[in-house]
Amino acid sequence: MRFVNWACAILILLSVWSAAKADEIGVMAPVWMAAESGAFKAEGLEIELIYIDARAAIAALVAKEVDALEISAPGMIPAALAGGDITMIAGLLNKMIFSFHAQKEIKSIEQLRGKVVGTDRVGTPSDYGCRMALTLMGLKPESDVHLLRIGGSGVLWPALQSGQIAGATLTPPQSFKADTLGFTRLINTYQLPYQNVGVVVRKAEIEPRSEMWLRVLRGFKEGIRRWYDDPKLAKEVLSKYTKEKDPGMLQKTYEFFTKQAGFNEELALTDQGIQQVLSFLGSTTLPAAKGALPTQFYDTRILEGMGK
Repeated sequence: MRFVNWACAILILLSVWSAAKADEIGVMAPVWMAAESGAFKAEGLEIELIYIDARAAIAALVAKEVDALEISAPGMIPAALAGGDITMIAGLLNKMIFSFHAQKEIKSIEQLRGKVVGTDRVGTPSDYGCRMALTLMGLKPESDVHLLRIGGSGVLWPALQSGQIAGATLTPPQSFKADTLGFTRLINTYQLPYQNVGVVVRKAEIEPRSEMWLRVLRGFKEGIRRWYDDPKLAKEVLSKYTKEKDPGMLQKTYEFFTKQAGFNEELALTDQGIQQVLSFLGSTTLPAAKGALPTQFYDTRILEGMGK
């Protein structure tokens, strides 16, 4: 694995999600677009994308094996509360994207009660989405259903198809595939405030590498702009990284991340979205989150520098 060569402005950027595979989540499109559109190169950056399970992502960042993560707030908050020297410097998506899908014969929320629901390890974005969806349906995650912790989206979707689990939260494009195949969509979480994927780095390196981070964020900003301005390129990039070849699925995924859960061209972070995560974690799996403030988990100095 290569490390940063500051003189040459070489950056290893780690794209992280909770799926087992790197080819199944559309939410990572901002980094893909910035890389494929040439936005990073235009800023004098050489970017290496490394795909890794979310469970190992924070550890890799803290160990200085990578320089940055693209990950959502539930994935970094527990580590930050535990004293990890990490912070979010930009928000790329500030919307929830989870929907809960059940086996075809399950037509109501009540029919899900007592069934096996697939999820990921506690503290991962997928687990957070699952718990939120169950709570919205009026079900207690730890008692009204049996949680089976098998992994992220890349594992949950095949498990649902094979009948191993009765239900799971999915994200585009798997959620659209589930709809097409007749699985029951019981609820969406799209209306909830949420700090989805953002750029997370080590706190101690914000000032020493401020010029580099400024260029990184400009690259992200340009990549997101190209997402909106060049649908053809955006769908080609989606196809390359998600391995999806069906034009209809690509169009649905593009429209979802353009209209329903639009990527954030201003790179702003949301206090409301982080507070939503803190409140939920504090009342369920992470008591230490109860007294925390959203401002503890981000640093806006680089964003502020972009406006100068």
